[in-house]
Amino acid sequence: MGNIRGSRFACGNATLDRAFHLALKTVDANTRRIQAGLLQEPSPCLMAGLEYPSPWTRDAAINVYFAGEILDREVALNTLLSVLEAGENGPVIGGQYWDRIIWALGAERFWDTTGDEAFVRLAYGAIRRTAERCLREEYDPADGLFRGAAVYGDGVSAYPEKYRNPSLSSGILAWPSEHPLSRFPVGGGIPMKALSTNCAYEHAFRVLARLAEALGKDSAPWTARAEALKTAINRSFWNDSTGRYDYLAHECDAQESLGLALAILFDIADPERTQSVLEHAYLSDHGIPCVWPAFPPYDASGYGRHSGTVWPHIQGFWALAALKAGREDLFFRELSSLAEHAVRDGQFAEIYHPEDGRIYGGIQEGGGEYLEWHSCSGQTWSATALIAMTLSGGLAKGNTD
Repeated sequence: MGNIRGSRFACGNATLDRAFHLALKTVDANTRRIQAGLLQEPSPCLMAGLEYPSPWTRDAAINVYFAGEILDREVALNTLLSVLEAGENGPVIGGQYWDRIIWALGAERFWDTTGDEAFVRLAYGAIRRTAERCLREEYDPADGLFRGAAVYGDGVSAYPEKYRNPSLSSGILAWPSEHPLSRFPVGGGIPMKALSTNCAYEHAFRVLARLAEALGKDSAPWTARAEALKTAINRSFWNDSTGRYDYLAHECDAQESLGLALAILFDIADPERTQSVLEHAYLSDHGIPCVWPAFPPYDASGYGRHSGTVWPHIQGFWALAALKAGREDLFFRELSSLAEHAVRDGQFAEIYHPEDGRIYGGIQEGGGEYLEWHSCSGQTWSATALIAMTLSGGLAKGNTD
């Protein structure tokens, strides 16, 4: 891994050049010293954004995944360690229970980029302990899927009406306590089965198999888990009528763009289904929306904070998936949109409006009413998404070491 401050870049496109340098500055500005997780003393870590006081597990994993090639090695490692917790039998992954497993994505990128042998044992133990608990509490043998909300969907505006809270509170984590008769009796209690989360589990099992091999352990059980989950995803989520995967298995056929991207990136979708997804996905004027369409009642006065809006980190995953599948047109569409927004605003925002591209936080419950939320500024995974797209697209002509 390199050093953000020492990176240089040029591709000949003024907007992309400016956006890339702005992304580097954003990452640098959001690197601060904190003591959290397994860190024994204040250490440099990547915050989730300029307005966030700490890393979040999903942000930590995604930022290391996106910027791993040029991120400072110490910062990357500290960021991953900061979201681990000391468990009874060793470290486990912290954060919101349904998507904490995505930490495996960042851990794999760190290992692949650095070859850090000491990290392998730590990562294997943390992912295994976390996966084993999730298998006990969230796995449904009836359909082979995992319960839990969508990877980034901690707000209720990400979901159909069934998942609203009577108190008009905004967090999906409150749903089980506000729906005691409907909650699942084991684990976190949220009964939905989201595409993105199940794709994250599938890949985490692949990572566990790789780490097990590196440690001389039996990888076959984890490979078998991954294969079984891949089969279950294709059986329960694929929808011939829409030509893509559904959002929530057995209950909602909306478009979840992150889930679609992960299905392609992780080879859950075969080549035929990959091309179908790329052809049938809805794209707004200013980037692929996080979920489409926006759910009611948010669509009555705009777009939901977590449905209908454009989140740059999802643009990044979608662009990388499109590039992998040979659709450079779709890749450059997302890259150009994000770069133009960042240069226009002089910063990378958290969320954008799908119709006019302005910085827009979307509609969601808050304080007992529906209101337009704030779109945070200087969002790290928006910047690292731009970095990942630029480097993956082979645009760098300068030194980015």
